[in-house]
Amino acid sequence: MLLCARRPARATQRGAAAIEFALVLPLFLTLVLGAIDWGWYFFIDQLVTNASREAARAGTMVPPRPTSTAGQAETAAENAGLAFLQRVRLNRTGVVATYTTVDGTDAIEVTVTYPVGSLTGFLRTFIPANARATSVMRWQ
Repeated sequence: MLLCARRPARATQRGAAAIEFALVLPLFLTLVLGAIDWGWYFFIDQLVTNASREAARAGTMVPPRPTSTAGQAETAAENAGLAFLQRVRLNRTGVVATYTTVDGTDAIEVTVTYPVGSLTGFLRTFIPANARATSVMRWQ
């Protein structure tokens, strides 16, 4: 009678954990690094939105015509937008204020564009290159 030596079940599973880890790692890295990149993008996007709102409000706080000119309101708006970006420690760039008319009423339109890109570099093709926000407020 021959007795067959049985291998323990543990020996047949050798290396399975490494293979499973190698299969799951790319998905896990995509999720984690994607969450970091998208979180950074949305954080910057909110700062840019707030900068455009504050700049438009500052432009509308200049006394209306004939006391002030549209150029003075535009300058006040651009300066406020740049100051906001500086306060939140972003580069002072990409603030454009223009005089416009909304429903026959004078208004100030401020557009802020800020370069964002990918923070980790892992998903740079999917993350928008710039965060952009536009705010329009009536100048009364």
